[in-house]
Amino acid sequence: MVDGVATPILHVSQLAFALGLPAPEGGDATRLAWETLPLLRAWLDRVRPLDLTAPVPQSRGRTLRNLTVNVFHPFELLPAAWATGEFPWEPERDDERERALGDVVAYAGNILADWTDFVLEFGGGDRSVTSPRGEVSFSALLESQRDHVGFHLDQLVAFLGEPG
Repeated sequence: MVDGVATPILHVSQLAFALGLPAPEGGDATRLAWETLPLLRAWLDRVRPLDLTAPVPQSRGRTLRNLTVNVFHPFELLPAAWATGEFPWEPERDDERERALGDVVAYAGNILADWTDFVLEFGGGDRSVTSPRGEVSFSALLESQRDHVGFHLDQLVAFLGEPG
């Protein structure tokens, strides 16, 4: 909250701006996009053989199915965000999105394939992107989504009892 007003945050740069502080140095969008690929692949490799209805205590009891939607849906939106400057990510609608899906692993696999194609063709650069959580640069958006996947991947690894 800044000055008594709730401020939605996707990235620390927005918090810095809201507080009148200098924004942290942004990352390279191309590098950040590439860094997401092994994280998404690791998620898919781990959930593929599992019962996706299992609740994950480390994530407020959400199911693996719901978390998979939450992890992958933003990457479904990112190519259009680059093209249009709009990122309409509404994670509060993940339950609704999940109910509309059949095979969530296939859904995630298709998103990973499309995202990989985008990353392979991405020429780099940066632009401003607007979302329900405010405006950020595309590189900041990539950084926040990379960190988002990493956070949930850590929860999944802990849930599975795997070593770090």
